Amino acid sequence: MEMEVSDDPYHVWKLDVSSCPICVTLHQIGSSFAVDLSEEEVACSEGYLHVGVMPDGEVSSMEKAGAGNIDPTTLLEMVEVGVRVGEEIHRQLNKQLDAERSLAKL
Repeated sequence: MEMEVSDDPYHVWKLDVSSCPICVTLHQIGSSFAVDLSEEEVACSEGYLHVGVMPDGEVSSMEKAGAGNIDPTTLLEMVEVGVRVGEEIHRQLNKQLDAERSLAKL
């Protein structure tokens, strides 16, 4: 197989990420939970939940992992927070991508 690589750093194509999920991980620590933990905080967590969030806020996937159990009420709260965080990440990502697209048109 032969492939040509351009020397031009602006000779690129962009992936369409408009329908890609964002994965948010929420860690349970005691009776509370948190997002975006440091390594030290992760070491203290008992379990965690991955929530895949689509741009429209729909949950695309969910996985509970780790040794601890998560109370069903806490689980629902974790999913709700995961969705809110995922939607905000999508908003910020799209804002940044839009800004880059407008710069490319200049």
